[in-house]
Amino acid sequence: MVKKFLPLLFVFISLSVFSQNSNFTILCIAAHPDDEDGATLAYYSRIKEYNAYTIFYTRGEGGQNETGPELYDELGKLRERECYEAAEIQGSKAYFLGFLDFGYSKTAKETFRFWGGGDSILERIVYMIRLIRPDVVITNHDTITTKPKRQHGHHQVCGITIYNAFEKASDPNYHPEQLVDGVEPWQIKKLYFRVYDTTRTDGLFSIDVYQKDLSGKTIKQIAIDALSKHRTQGMDKLDWENIPEVANQRRYELVRSDKMYPVEGSDLFEGLEPIEKSVNFELKSYPTIYSYYKVNPEDSLRILKSVKHTTWAVGLVSTYDNTLVRILNAFHVGYSVVTPFDVEKGELSSLIYQTIILDLRAYFYRPDVVKFNEKLLKYVEDGGNLIVFYNKPQDWNGFNFGPFPIYLTNERVTEEDTEVKVLEPYLRLFRSPNVIYESDWDGWVQERSVYLPSDDTLKTSSKYHKLLSMNDENDPVPSTSLLYAVCGSGTYIYCSLALYRQLRVFNEGALKLFMNMISTRSLDPNQSR
Repeated sequence: MVKKFLPLLFVFISLSVFSQNSNFTILCIAAHPDDEDGATLAYYSRIKEYNAYTIFYTRGEGGQNETGPELYDELGKLRERECYEAAEIQGSKAYFLGFLDFGYSKTAKETFRFWGGGDSILERIVYMIRLIRPDVVITNHDTITTKPKRQHGHHQVCGITIYNAFEKASDPNYHPEQLVDGVEPWQIKKLYFRVYDTTRTDGLFSIDVYQKDLSGKTIKQIAIDALSKHRTQGMDKLDWENIPEVANQRRYELVRSDKMYPVEGSDLFEGLEPIEKSVNFELKSYPTIYSYYKVNPEDSLRILKSVKHTTWAVGLVSTYDNTLVRILNAFHVGYSVVTPFDVEKGELSSLIYQTIILDLRAYFYRPDVVKFNEKLLKYVEDGGNLIVFYNKPQDWNGFNFGPFPIYLTNERVTEEDTEVKVLEPYLRLFRSPNVIYESDWDGWVQERSVYLPSDDTLKTSSKYHKLLSMNDENDPVPSTSLLYAVCGSGTYIYCSLALYRQLRVFNEGALKLFMNMISTRSLDPNQSR
């Protein structure tokens, strides 16, 4: 039913004609859209009038979409366009290596495996370096691989491969087939990793982001304007007035150089002499063979007939995704969209809605839910079934939205085929109207769960039942992917499972679990036995 396609072709598509003059050139290496350092790029392009470029390893198609229902290839195309819009503001050019964003990765090992091995990645970045001929290369990504400072596995691979590319790009014996039509080995002069450690005070280069370009805008403001173009990642909604000052700092450590240079200062190009670069190349991005998940129509029809569903009335507090609407319609489940007016007026009787669902990140996208959350909890106490799909920590923590304390973390389970253990298999939620079997956890896509609740806060209350246990290889996480509690006469379910991705591709086990969740009712004598 589900198919994955990985980007294994080494073919170019034309984007633009590339030309360089005798000015300096700076190149930023980024794993995903919005990972670039827009402020430093803007400083050197807008004030210094240097050539500025970003190379993105992926188009970010494996991420979440905070503007609508588009995912995977559709999302990748949206994010590609956002990169071009941001680059125009920064005064830079954006290009892509075409590797697949297969979702959050915890290790470089997994990322190397998905992207075809170290040399397949290294040769692409080396070729782009030989075309662009940067004097200075910067990246936000270092090579740290251990918790608690663990970076995304994609970030780790960026740090590792650009570190190695510093040497390989200048080696004529490394992929000599690239050296045709005027392409020559190229020696980067300086490679910098960005430093976020605020305790470090020396041995660093710092860029003043409060300098102004000819328009009168500060570099910081230009960077904010550029970053806000990444709307699918919610960057247009950031509250910049309350962003920690460390986010505004641009501090870099020189990690590789072709000879001895100063190791601190205010100019990343300090000590360099411009070199004439007179050859014009046609610069091209690698295409992405997007990852997409195809649902077989015959399987869909079979699943529609086999999955048992509820006849109860469902209230849907919708946000930006349309997956639940599509599923409820497909199974002919009666539902109504719960409007802000309904929430405010308290029209949430369990006689009207046997189940109410708060869709993805409702506490960020629905101000009415935040303001009148006590009415939702009253709905539960009066006998309703409230299902809350995942929120991000910044949306939730500190507000006590649940009936009992929940504190969210950034922990997740990224291996979609990791073993799942049902901790309370006799709970009615796993037995009715569908029996959940071990095989129902097969065929999941991209990830298991995200933004897991902390075990520590749950220990202060025994009210929540932890229903599932799962973890990535060598990385135990709390067994909090699915929480269930009885509150008054009703039920409260908090779901950190990446269920919407599974429902979208008609995963049979996920559909069975979802139908059971919306059919839950605490007053049923068989609920807990």
